[in-house]
Amino acid sequence: MEKPTLEVWTHKWLHIRAQSKCKPRTLENYLDAIQRLFRCIPEWKEKDMNAITNLEIQAAFNDMGKKYAQSTLNHMRVVLRGTYTMALQNQAVSSNPASNISIPRYAAKKQIRDLSSREQKLVEQAAAEDPLGDIILFFLRTGLRAGELMALKWEDYFEIGSISTIRIRNSKTKAGDRILPLTQEAREILLRQKRVSEFIFTSTRETPLTKTVLRKLYERMRQRTGLTFVSNHTYRHAFATRMVENNVDYKALSTLMGHTDVAFTLNRYPRPHLDFLSQQMNLISKR
Repeated sequence: MEKPTLEVWTHKWLHIRAQSKCKPRTLENYLDAIQRLFRCIPEWKEKDMNAITNLEIQAAFNDMGKKYAQSTLNHMRVVLRGTYTMALQNQAVSSNPASNISIPRYAAKKQIRDLSSREQKLVEQAAAEDPLGDIILFFLRTGLRAGELMALKWEDYFEIGSISTIRIRNSKTKAGDRILPLTQEAREILLRQKRVSEFIFTSTRETPLTKTVLRKLYERMRQRTGLTFVSNHTYRHAFATRMVENNVDYKALSTLMGHTDVAFTLNRYPRPHLDFLSQQMNLISKR
């Protein structure tokens, strides 16, 4: 019997097991994790999986924790656990040494900056001069993920009584599939889009949006505003922060963001900026 190698079985897991239940974006993350793993530890590609120990894997993660963020390490851990579980179920290995691997606490956490109120105004002013600027304004008024906005179709827009809504489908998570009420401003942005496609937002060539189109759009915003950290996810963070600054109900915010857990929403997203904190601090002087 041929020795089971990580290179073979990670790709079996990715293309057979993971592909059957993961969304495309998640699959991309796992593929990236596999590539990073083998760049760091090339000798594992052809090594017999039965010869790789739990201590060896944990030592590798401890070392990679000095280089990669916790989220990247978690993707690697999911890949290894899943790969060994699949191999064990098919009697290719005798145990799963990746079953209790810990991610080192010193590994960095990815931090995505959002926008202060002042910075958001700069972005909105720059967006107003861009032919695709409405995309940015809609991001800022809805908190949508990039993939969710790209997938929006006219059939997803409808009225429930007097409330204008959009239906978010095929989102990153089950909680992401949701009905999102629109503000009057968001509704106006949506309705001024040309109906040239089944998709609500299109490129300047009136074709469906792509990641490349959105990347070039935020790169133009970086150049015009000087805010070099701006990205698609920046707008989502800014939406959450503005909502918290306006005393949103946290459970409602979690639902609007498409999260299953309120704690995740609060830990991951809203970070009030100094100007807002200063306003809040000054409330004490008004007593």
